[in-house]
Amino acid sequence: MTDLVAVDANVLLRFLQGEPVEQAAAAERLLRQAEQGELRIFLHPVVFAEIVYVATSSYGLALDRVRAVADLRTVLQLPGLEIPERGRVLDALRRFETTTLDWADCVLLSYLPDRTVYTFDRQMIQQGAQQPRDES
Repeated sequence: MTDLVAVDANVLLRFLQGEPVEQAAAAERLLRQAEQGELRIFLHPVVFAEIVYVATSSYGLALDRVRAVADLRTVLQLPGLEIPERGRVLDALRRFETTTLDWADCVLLSYLPDRTVYTFDRQMIQQGAQQPRDES
């Protein structure tokens, strides 16, 4: 069985950015090892959230959502990459691409219709969440 290793957000961000060149090359070698089945890469959803934040934040790469989503899909399609609840992450990514909601809201909405999501956020309610009501 191949080793399961975890990666920090900066490894995948260096791969996507292509810089600094030495770090990007090292990240690419690691991903190539996963592609060849020499190891498996575990990507925790919290680390993926950090990648989303860095990719889209004005404090990070400041990519527009279209470019960021394309890069994020690239990450999720890497051979040898394991991410828990991949289907929900992909659904959240679709929501992130088609709304102006932040990542956490998109992840929470990915649990619809299996679970009720309560919020006071109007845009989330438009996406299927419900507003809690005081029934007293």
